[in-house]
Amino acid sequence: MDSVLQNSSITLIGLGACVLILAVSFFARQGKAGRPNAVRAGSPGEKEKGEKEPFVTPLPEPAKGYKLELTEPKLYRPFRHGKNFITMGIRKMDWNEWIEMDSNFVRYHDIKVQQLEKDIDAHVGYVDNEVTRLACFEVYEELTQYLTHRFPEMFSLKDGILRNSVTKEEFPYPASTPQEAMTTSAKLIQDDIALMVLNDDGQYHLDAGAVCLPGFWRLKEKFRMSLDTLHIEAGVPHYQEKLMKSMNRFFARMTPDQPVIRNNFFIQLDDGLHWSHRMGNEKDVDQVASWATANSQGLTIDEIHFRSERQSLRRLPKSGVLMFTIRTYFEPITTIAQEPHVPGRLAEAIRAWDGTVSHYKGRSHWEGIMLPYLDEMHEKQVKSGALKTEEGEFPL
Repeated sequence: MDSVLQNSSITLIGLGACVLILAVSFFARQGKAGRPNAVRAGSPGEKEKGEKEPFVTPLPEPAKGYKLELTEPKLYRPFRHGKNFITMGIRKMDWNEWIEMDSNFVRYHDIKVQQLEKDIDAHVGYVDNEVTRLACFEVYEELTQYLTHRFPEMFSLKDGILRNSVTKEEFPYPASTPQEAMTTSAKLIQDDIALMVLNDDGQYHLDAGAVCLPGFWRLKEKFRMSLDTLHIEAGVPHYQEKLMKSMNRFFARMTPDQPVIRNNFFIQLDDGLHWSHRMGNEKDVDQVASWATANSQGLTIDEIHFRSERQSLRRLPKSGVLMFTIRTYFEPITTIAQEPHVPGRLAEAIRAWDGTVSHYKGRSHWEGIMLPYLDEMHEKQVKSGALKTEEGEFPL
């Protein structure tokens, strides 16, 4: 990977990506242990000096009765009966629920470590300027504060060493370089991390990330793109006419005390958590994987997976940077179709998609196999009486 991006005076440390809803502003942090001292004033979300005390991230409560190996992944099902509203789909985030940890942690962690050891520069990167370097340190600090308070049985910090009791790893704290800070952060959680920085053009750009489980994106393909370009090039349905103005306005006004979360879902043609081999060749770095390169030949229902993402977005308090975490939940369709009401509701939601959404989600590649299967499972649930119970609200 080239180390310098032309016409930008920026060093590329290495990247690999996810097209999601992304954004970031600026970072400033008083340095320690080899970190430079800097303060960036006037970042979005900051108050003028003297007006108000700076926002401090609340400490989370310890998770009650928490046992990693006994904590099942949450069953996010972000689809409703026959509804397809084009919105950002955000909701307020409880500070206790910023990062979710469950019994799949070791699997996710081991895949991440494998990817990082194979090619760290393909998965961790940042624009080499003062603002973004400092932002990387703040990510590590915020995660360390949260994890050691929320999951003290698993994470502890003492004498400059952050310890994970499950993996037996020990990490220097604070980190000595931005790359170390982002790499360590990637190993601490099941989420991927994306930062976008407010550039001189007034647009948020993807200028840093730690992305190991993107599905079929490479960070270098999206690196330095603006928020709007990310969505437009990815073909996000109805973005320009229905989402662009409100999304840019929301990000510009977001303050550190107002974190949000959102969920989405995607139908994947195979079981590749970090890379979908049916979408394209991971080793062919010159090929951009997409539905245009997808191979659904010989596809069976047992191969199809339900990929749901839980994305958190918050403005980091000392920098003004907007930080995304992208947590993937990944299950076979044949597993989620056993849940009462799910096959019928999912099939109904898919059939409500318009042509633009159907194209974006690759419906033509899997509908001939998956929709009849969902219909069959729904009929079985009707006949068995499984649907006599109240459906209730599903986590979004």
